[in-house]
Amino acid sequence: MIKLDKKDRQILYELDLDSRQSFNQIGKKVRLSKEVVQYRIRQLEKKGVVKGYQTLVDVSKLGYISGRFFLKLREDTPEQEGKIIEYYKKHKKFWWVDQISGGFRDLGLACWIKDIYELYDIKEDLVDRFGKYINDLNISSYCKFYIYNRKYLGDSKERNRLVKVLFFPELVEFDEKDLKILRLIAGNARMNLVEISKKTGISVTNINYRIKKMIENGIIKGFKVLLDLNKIGYYWYKIEVQLSDLSVKKQMFAYFENHPNIVYAYETLSDNDIELELEVDSYEKFREVLEDIRKVFGRSIKKYYYFLWYKEHKFLFMP
Repeated sequence: MIKLDKKDRQILYELDLDSRQSFNQIGKKVRLSKEVVQYRIRQLEKKGVVKGYQTLVDVSKLGYISGRFFLKLREDTPEQEGKIIEYYKKHKKFWWVDQISGGFRDLGLACWIKDIYELYDIKEDLVDRFGKYINDLNISSYCKFYIYNRKYLGDSKERNRLVKVLFFPELVEFDEKDLKILRLIAGNARMNLVEISKKTGISVTNINYRIKKMIENGIIKGFKVLLDLNKIGYYWYKIEVQLSDLSVKKQMFAYFENHPNIVYAYETLSDNDIELELEVDSYEKFREVLEDIRKVFGRSIKKYYYFLWYKEHKFLFMP
């Protein structure tokens, strides 16, 4: 495990708030020179703590919705898990592939689709290719996706929690040049304008204008850092909640917004009314958060499940 000092944590916090910030901008906020900030970030990248930088693209504004599959594999075919992972890592429509550590699920997959009919076709293809290795298949769709900054990395008293909400089905104007830019920065949010210009043939001035416009119209929701949590001794848990009283949802999302360890929350078209994910430095800390949620909202919770995300293989907010 790599131990982070206070300055490293502050730098990661700033990259999580906006990974397109310059070294100089980050330096002013963490009270270090831009040269020291650059060195520390390069070291964090070299050690594998920082895996990359992603642009949060609200693809619903490009005409897409997201379908999700949870797979429980047959106990006698563990070698097939790697083949399924590799197939969907390379599949252009799939944006997320993750292994699960838990008794009732093994893999999570998510894809970008235009409509329910396309989701059906993808499901049929999945079953046709890998059905004989699957013991249980759960299908759902994201309706709202709440992304919170990692407040546990910084001083929780310094700033308000930022919330980015994805999946608003409201189309906005965009063209092929916008898509070219998005496809480049989706998996490399810190790519500079000159490099983007070389790869797209679009002028630096026009690229800068288009990125700002896509932020204003909500296509781009932000820029975040991708972390290898294992490197810093953190664990990524998911809790799925079914409610007996839906009126409590607003209060629950307010609770999530104020909790430093909760990093994602979802509303899905599934058996679950709310799903949330948190990053903690121990199982004990996870239980502490879970018990507090039960204490505050237990009377409105019908049932809940939880599991640990084991290893993320693909995470890219762009078709």
